[in-house]
Amino acid sequence: MTPEEKHLWYDFLSEYPVRFRRQEILGEYIVDFYCREAKLIIEIDGAQHYIPTSAEYDKTRTEYFNNCGI
Repeated sequence: MTPEEKHLWYDFLSEYPVRFRRQEILGEYIVDFYCREAKLIIEIDGAQHYIPTSAEYDKTRTEYFNNCGI
């Protein structure tokens, strides 16, 4: 996990009343944090998301999750 992901996990999500899982595999993707109960994904974006090809990948991934009801 990145330092930002560790901070979010250890300072908040690990003790949050609704259960989150780290590095969850959903379909062909791996997400930073996922709450099945809330159908919520949390992604901590880094510099790699500013590359044009990454933006297209992110868009496709978001559409996939939206179609899954997440």
